[in-house]
Amino acid sequence: MNKTLIVIPTYNEKDNIVRLIEAIHGEKVLADILVVDDNSPDGTGKIVEKLSKKDSSTHVMHRQEKVGLGKAYVAGFKRGVDAGYEKLISMDADFSHPYTALKTMISLSKPDRVVIGSRYVKGGRITGWRWPRYINSWGANWITRTILRIKAKDVTAGFKSYPVEFFKKIDLDKVQASGYAFMVEMSLLAQENGFKLVETPITFADREVGESKIQGELIKSAKLVFHLAAQKKSYRQFVKFCIVGTINTGVDWAVFYPAKIVLSGLQPQTAKQIAKAISFVISALSNYIMNRKWTFRSKEKQIVKEGAKFMLVAFGGLAINQAVFYLATGQLHWRDIFGLIAATAAATLWNFFINKQWTFKNK
Repeated sequence: MNKTLIVIPTYNEKDNIVRLIEAIHGEKVLADILVVDDNSPDGTGKIVEKLSKKDSSTHVMHRQEKVGLGKAYVAGFKRGVDAGYEKLISMDADFSHPYTALKTMISLSKPDRVVIGSRYVKGGRITGWRWPRYINSWGANWITRTILRIKAKDVTAGFKSYPVEFFKKIDLDKVQASGYAFMVEMSLLAQENGFKLVETPITFADREVGESKIQGELIKSAKLVFHLAAQKKSYRQFVKFCIVGTINTGVDWAVFYPAKIVLSGLQPQTAKQIAKAISFVISALSNYIMNRKWTFRSKEKQIVKEGAKFMLVAFGGLAINQAVFYLATGQLHWRDIFGLIAATAAATLWNFFINKQWTFKNK
């Protein structure tokens, strides 16, 4: 038995699977192959079973029905862990994942890292896609890694090498994704459990034979991404931060308009800018008190130091706020209300991420 197991889920891949297995063997990859077949009507499972009788390094797992790519991988990974393999690789059956990259994937794999065959790092590329599909994929990757804060360029990649240590740290029965979002969830689980995500460039080729199984998966995947985000502490904190921000936006605006009237003797734009600065500082103080008590539940005893950090961040936000407000109302001649909305949004993003990483670090 080899130390590495390549897990390949299949459903109606009779025209690809034998060629792929032969191609992998042709590369002299030191790995066994497990095909997890979901009772393919075209007989893929039976074809692999026949092949496995002649090839001791090829195995097949028959499942009764098609219940999703993620579930197929879970079944295959469980089999691999129980059998004592040290590394497990997820791979498509349609030649989209280059079998020529397997040796590199295996060589890069270590007990503390998950290796990703990446389309979006330097040297990686995609062939056979039209621009709309490429833009859709790149955009989905960017949104997903931004929302979930996954430190990888290709978070939806399916070509990965996992150390067995990873599977011993997680509970595969609790993996939520059944479809293509499984790839995202595994990257997130790896990162959250302390495994480094290492990307190596690959050339991803669109399938030439057979039908794609991705249709209908986009909405399901998007729902799971937002569901996973909602479970993250940082997401909950951001929601609270926005609620606090909304309340104090009311404070900000309630101070701004009366202050602008009081300062009406000055040049109009100057009066607006001064009134905005006053309202921003007052709302920032209110923000600190509410975020300390509720959003981040800080127990920091050095309140003055923590408050000073918060205010320093707030003044950075003020600079952004002022710049955006000036651009909107002074240069683009938007109405004050729209300038306030744009300025508030820009400052909110700055304030949350800097405060989380610095003022209320580890809270």
